[in-house]
Amino acid sequence: MPLTRRQRLAYRISHKYHVRRSVFTLAIPAILGLAIFSYAIYSGFSPVPLIGSSSTVTSSAAAQAAAKEAAYAQIVAEENPGENASTAAIVIPVIHVANPHNFDLILTVSLLVALGPYSADATLAGRKVRKYEEDFTDFLFELSELIRGGIDPVKATLTLSQGSLGSITKPVQIVAKQMEIGFTFEQAMRNLAVSLKSPLVNRYIDLVIQASYSGGAVANLIQRASADMSTFLNIEEEKRAGLSQYMIVLYAGQVILIALCAILVVQFLPELSVISQLGSTSFTSSILGQADIGSVPLERDLYLLVVINGFMGGLVIGKISEGKLKHGIKHSLILVLIAFLAWTLFVVPATSATAANYNVTIASYGHTAPVSLPMVTPLVANVTTKAGAPAETVLVTFTIIGPGGTHGASTVPSSANTDSNGQASTQVFLGSVAGPYTVTATAGTESTSVIINATGFSGAGG
Repeated sequence: MPLTRRQRLAYRISHKYHVRRSVFTLAIPAILGLAIFSYAIYSGFSPVPLIGSSSTVTSSAAAQAAAKEAAYAQIVAEENPGENASTAAIVIPVIHVANPHNFDLILTVSLLVALGPYSADATLAGRKVRKYEEDFTDFLFELSELIRGGIDPVKATLTLSQGSLGSITKPVQIVAKQMEIGFTFEQAMRNLAVSLKSPLVNRYIDLVIQASYSGGAVANLIQRASADMSTFLNIEEEKRAGLSQYMIVLYAGQVILIALCAILVVQFLPELSVISQLGSTSFTSSILGQADIGSVPLERDLYLLVVINGFMGGLVIGKISEGKLKHGIKHSLILVLIAFLAWTLFVVPATSATAANYNVTIASYGHTAPVSLPMVTPLVANVTTKAGAPAETVLVTFTIIGPGGTHGASTVPSSANTDSNGQASTQVFLGSVAGPYTVTATAGTESTSVIINATGFSGAGG
């Protein structure tokens, strides 16, 4: 029986070059997925969520800050030759922030690319093996009937190879050809066990070989083996059906967790800034102090929570239902994909539906202040629609970075909702190192920055 071109290529790869199948299904896709993820991070397309913070940063954030400082110093030197760069301030124009939800897309795509082929291959291989086992029971039964009719096992196998045996037709035909060219019944049957790649089939082939050597009621022994194997497969099928309820529970648990996290982000998170403002009143300041409850990073952290829960839950499903973690990878990818789609369809539109329709400017701020002291003048951000109308109840996030780092600098609160005039304010605390500090106000995907200079002496901030 001549081999096809695909079969010859597969034989050459697996036997001549000793390349394992997992190289193509796991190693190469994993490298490709990692490459996609790394390039997206490096290019700035998908900013990395900063766990424990309400903002996102990219790997080039420090370089961007340094570039801003250099541009600031150059502009001051050109326009104000007699002015010290450390005492001037400049407003940086509105910039577009990379969508933080791009990270969700890249993470999901990378996981699908890295683990999808291996998961699909393991699933198809498992189904093929189960089909082999089912058809092998029929093969044993027909073999026992022929032997009962007075035909020896070798001739019985040759006779069966001429008919249809379902999924094991070709493997049995190969076994028959081996017997015709001089292979013993034991050698050919062990080759059949290797080609079917089933531990269960391998055990029953051992039984058939021993029965063929024992003499006597060989047909009865093989028929009992067929019945016993069929019973075992039925029990396994019933067990999988019984465990399916636990799979449904874990899937439902993931859906419920996604729904709870979505409710927290969409309905509860926007109200946290109001609670934060209560913390700044004289009545509650002794209890809450300067705690900025509104900056609790629920959206990004909760999304990562549902992704991790889905991935680990899928592995548990595979272990429970089929006894191996690798069979749970497909469930992990499905649960991660459900989380991504739910977040994309329901949470992201609710949190940033009109984010691109805003203009962000800095209405007022102090230009200079001594190091390690708060600014006397609050920084006020003004958010308007594209038509110029004040944008009310828009969440504005404030961040600060100094020369080479924050150096203890902060904004309190770090996020706040705009009022009826479209304004949100924060108190700026400069760091311990003198130099220019960049304060950025972000609303949705729009942001603007100003530079405030920290002088090297103590005194009241301006």
